[in-house]
Amino acid sequence: MDGKRGKCRLTKEEIVHLYSSGHSTSEISQQANVSARYISKVLNEMNVERRPHGSWKRKYTLNEDYFKHWSNSMAYIIGFFLADGTV
Repeated sequence: MDGKRGKCRLTKEEIVHLYSSGHSTSEISQQANVSARYISKVLNEMNVERRPHGSWKRKYTLNEDYFKHWSNSMAYIIGFFLADGTV
């Protein structure tokens, strides 16, 4: 912690807007001149649904429903895994 003390430069609504537009709590805390913990506290007070840790770092999204419906692509991938023997 670098001992940031002072008044927050952003309103609670601005903090929520920045977080909703994809900024991380640490990025917002640097702009607001407060700690990331304070940003988390504001988001909790405003009932903002939090993203999972590290989700903003992910380059690709994961389709968890991929194998629920049969398709030629799915058959190819399953066949590849079965033939190769490793994932």
